[in-house]
Amino acid sequence: MELLTKVFDFILNTLGSTLFISLILFVLGLVCKMKPAKAFSSAITFAVAFSGISLVIGYMSGAISPVATGMLDTIGKQFDIVDGGWATLASITWTWKYAFLLFPFQIAINLVMFFTGKTKTINIDLWNVWGKAFQCILISTLTGSVILGLAIAGLRIVLELIIGDSMQPLVEEKSGIPGITSPHGAFMFGSVLYPVELLLRKIPFIENSKFDVAWLKEKLGIFAENHIIGFILGIVYGLVGGLKPVAALTLGIECATALTLLPMCTKLFMNAFAPLTNACSEFMKSKTKNKTDVFVGLDAAVLLGNPEIWISAVITVPAFMIWAIVLPNNAMLPLGGIVNLALAVCVFYIAKGNLIKMLIYSCLIGAPVFLMIGTACAPLISQLAIENGIIAAGTLISNSALDAPVFVYGFTWIFDIFNGGSILPAFVALYWAIGCFLMVRDMRKYGEQRKKLKGEN
Repeated sequence: MELLTKVFDFILNTLGSTLFISLILFVLGLVCKMKPAKAFSSAITFAVAFSGISLVIGYMSGAISPVATGMLDTIGKQFDIVDGGWATLASITWTWKYAFLLFPFQIAINLVMFFTGKTKTINIDLWNVWGKAFQCILISTLTGSVILGLAIAGLRIVLELIIGDSMQPLVEEKSGIPGITSPHGAFMFGSVLYPVELLLRKIPFIENSKFDVAWLKEKLGIFAENHIIGFILGIVYGLVGGLKPVAALTLGIECATALTLLPMCTKLFMNAFAPLTNACSEFMKSKTKNKTDVFVGLDAAVLLGNPEIWISAVITVPAFMIWAIVLPNNAMLPLGGIVNLALAVCVFYIAKGNLIKMLIYSCLIGAPVFLMIGTACAPLISQLAIENGIIAAGTLISNSALDAPVFVYGFTWIFDIFNGGSILPAFVALYWAIGCFLMVRDMRKYGEQRKKLKGEN
């Protein structure tokens, strides 16, 4: 156990996510019989693309967060919960002595499912295993049972793979990156949205809307180019946030820069994964009897190239501010997760790029749900943070962009019912399960339709 802890401590604190995943890709390429030079090139290209995405995200968040803070400061509402972002939750996770068990646990479940034909995805996104480990901590703290926590973590790993499989055709279509999918917690929020998605399909005006970036380019010409959209949104947001004209123009340039650079990073991901996924697919087919397709599972960050995602993320920021003020039980200042790209990428794929649906999902459903669950989880998260010396006693902390928030709330606090807690989490868990069933079923149908169309072409 001590040796395992040292190994993963080195991976987490010394290598870092970019180097760690790049190393995995290089080794995977060699295992799949790629030439060393090509495997090395793919791994480094991935590192460049991932670093580029991370830089743009940090750049955008750094530009927008001060504006959001200024908007809230002018309101004067008291927020007792600090939004510590995902980093605070990850810090809590890695102080837990059993956290590192989730790495081999996830790998084992993935391999069993793959070789028994229950999934086509090989998930190399081991970095985000911390989300499952964090939920495991919450459950074990509530119930006193690590085994129960691991059981729910295992369920989540299985569900992420199933969702990743079902969404793969759509992910490949929209991202343009062959052979990948994203068994990531971000897409688990799709289960919350899918019953609404099925209802909105019955409204012709919304369902038949062509309101996406391609439609804007056709109608507006240069004013619908990524850099112009980013420039305009940045200026508008800056002025609404109380910036002076020059500062608003600067924010416009910063948003334009982000929307210009992201598609470039996406193209680099395509260059990195095209040879790797081909080699991986051929190798795994040779090792399985049914000659199945093989998908490489990655962090949702590789899917951020579509401009609609960033438009949605920027427009949702004011929605978070408004909901933070008007929700009667909200006590969280939404800063650490204010540019909620996990929500934006999820609504993009559920809505298939339809901007009207995306804004409904993100502004009217996503923003209030993330805030309510972040507030509900704050006491337990704060208790863990205080016990581990991360925050001082008497402080409340949470995250307005909690990973898979509805699943975490429903399938964690459901166990508190036995301690006399509310039955609300049970209804939340049931709603999530129904939504997940509907989403997976519908996504599988969509994938089959795409296969038929490809066959006809």
